Amino acid sequence: MRLPALACLLFLVAACSPLAGRPSAPSPGAGGTSSLQAFVPVAERFVEQHRGLKFKRKVKVTFLSDSDFRSRLAATANIDAPAFATEAKVFEALGLVDGRPDLAKAEQELQGAGVIGFYDPKTKELAVRGVEARPSVRHVVVHELTHALQDQWFGLDRPPHNDDESDLAFTTLVEGDAVRIENQYIASLSEADRTQAGQTSGSQPPSDVPQVLLELASFPYIVGPPFVLAVTRAGGQPRLDRAFGSPPTTTAEVIHPDRFLAGQAAPQVDFPEAGGTVIDKGVIGEFGLDLLLERMTGRGEVSRVDAQTIATSWGGDRYVAWEQGAQTCVRTRLQLNGPAATRALLAALGRFAADHPGTSVEGSAPVLFTACG
Repeated sequence: MRLPALACLLFLVAACSPLAGRPSAPSPGAGGTSSLQAFVPVAERFVEQHRGLKFKRKVKVTFLSDSDFRSRLAATANIDAPAFATEAKVFEALGLVDGRPDLAKAEQELQGAGVIGFYDPKTKELAVRGVEARPSVRHVVVHELTHALQDQWFGLDRPPHNDDESDLAFTTLVEGDAVRIENQYIASLSEADRTQAGQTSGSQPPSDVPQVLLELASFPYIVGPPFVLAVTRAGGQPRLDRAFGSPPTTTAEVIHPDRFLAGQAAPQVDFPEAGGTVIDKGVIGEFGLDLLLERMTGRGEVSRVDAQTIATSWGGDRYVAWEQGAQTCVRTRLQLNGPAATRALLAALGRFAADHPGTSVEGSAPVLFTACG
């Protein structure tokens, strides 16, 4: 499951929950640091110390007013409206959204409201909204400088993979590492500064942004930190550094780090035959399957227990989409590990089909699932 500009967006957004209940320590940058410009070298030293790598070159940091920042962000994100329109059709067919929302507009609104700073791996520049070194902005600078350090050592500007989960899985590694360093910085602050760090200058997401867009955008920040923790526990920083060279390629690997650490290869499933000219293709993945099951649970088509059994038993899939008159059809070939999970999936899809005309379910190993909407 993907969005056209997802990888770019996730390099830009810095969103995590401040840690609470940690012992207080003197705040890096405290004691007279009033501007972000003066805080940058403090943040660089903190990132180097806690990430265990040295910056190879100076990072260009630009501080912008709110309006200038929004303009720079919009130009950098380069939202592909036609691709977002296609994804809206796919999401509608799968029951992830009602109707066909303007995802490009929603994405632009989400970025404008919630992004405080971003590092652009193409220009090698960090842009920050504001100039005052408030705790709510300092931790974002630490987060984005971690991206700059990652980029200098491992390279973040990589060719996109449009028909699998590699981009989302890699972004989860990248963000998990940056959130880890960011949280270590927040934990080093005084109690008062930790409280202020939670008061970000970005507003709440606009009410008209579809929930699925919020879930896709937040996935790397939620799943990334425990994934990185598992990797570092298994082999310390050397193992984490190696992960950037040979990153995970599926959401199942980042959700279940043991699979990544065991070197389990991504499941190979053939694309199903489309019923028309293909307008989109890819992998739903364990995370995408979980999103589908979450909606099905809300409609009473599957129990929470069965939904968890199905999602964690994901064993590979491929989907294709095509237009059929005014509708879009999505056909998925889905393999699950174990007969119990497959039976639960078939029962759930049967209930989904009863509520969604134009849906068909065939086979069991793998399941061939077609939905039109």
